[in-house]
Amino acid sequence: MDIRYLEYILALAETGNMTKAAKKLYVSQPTLSQFLTKQEMELGTPLFQRSNGTYTLTPVGSLYAEYAEKVIFLTDNLAKDIKRVSNSSRIRIGTSASSARHMLSCILADFRQYYPKVELVLSDDNLDSMSNFISRGEIDLAFVTANSLEQYKGQSIELKKEEVVFAAPSLHPYCQKVKGNHRHSLTSAQLLEHFHNTPFILQHKGSCIRYLIEDFFDKQDFNPTIACMTSQAQSICDMISSNIGVGFIPVGYHIPYKQITSFSLDPKLYRIHSILYRKDLYMAPPHKCLIELAQTYVNTSRNQS
Repeated sequence: MDIRYLEYILALAETGNMTKAAKKLYVSQPTLSQFLTKQEMELGTPLFQRSNGTYTLTPVGSLYAEYAEKVIFLTDNLAKDIKRVSNSSRIRIGTSASSARHMLSCILADFRQYYPKVELVLSDDNLDSMSNFISRGEIDLAFVTANSLEQYKGQSIELKKEEVVFAAPSLHPYCQKVKGNHRHSLTSAQLLEHFHNTPFILQHKGSCIRYLIEDFFDKQDFNPTIACMTSQAQSICDMISSNIGVGFIPVGYHIPYKQITSFSLDPKLYRIHSILYRKDLYMAPPHKCLIELAQTYVNTSRNQS
């Protein structure tokens, strides 16, 4: 969109001198002078007062300059938005949890039916990394589990909350003691009383559940013995069932081991399944479709459980 004529007037108004304005615009002085004369003839009124080679805006000229700035601003925004819409043919997606990766594998077939030409670029890392990628604009959407969405206000969508439970080997003396109970619950005081000498198998630092655990331990002023760190819930379950230690796992993760006893904590711990997005992201139809498919998937899964 050619709006150079507006820039001509603004440059002359800024410099107040035909020679300086022409130099700033990289045009010849006669070209600028001819343009101004033509513009004033079309408008039927002068835009500048001339006095000893100095150009000063007339009241009409001031009004013209005011609207010229608005048009240039809107034109720049239009160009940016057009670029954003055009770039929506490629969406960069991040995930921080196996549950998010599983969800994407379930909804991408439907997404491809709606937008077969949109290229999806997937990456995977922990919550800290996804947060940094979003902040730096390196990814567009991140499907994550977070301990809190407070720091992501204005750029997050909550999908659901999921309880995080405490898991221990069924051979542990306390687990044997509560073996007959249908539902197991554990206060923070009970956890410290019965498991303070037991090694813990924890998620890596920077992950959602690790943040929850560290906050839980800090409130109890407890420094656990860490036997191992892993990002895989399956590995945590394997080690707990082998009586290596205790740990924390999402309640939605199926525990296929009789050798593991799980406890709902009091107060309960929750992780938040959510979508993060860039603050400057233009939500084009493909982005909205992906988000709606994720919301539908979560709601359907919740109703079936």
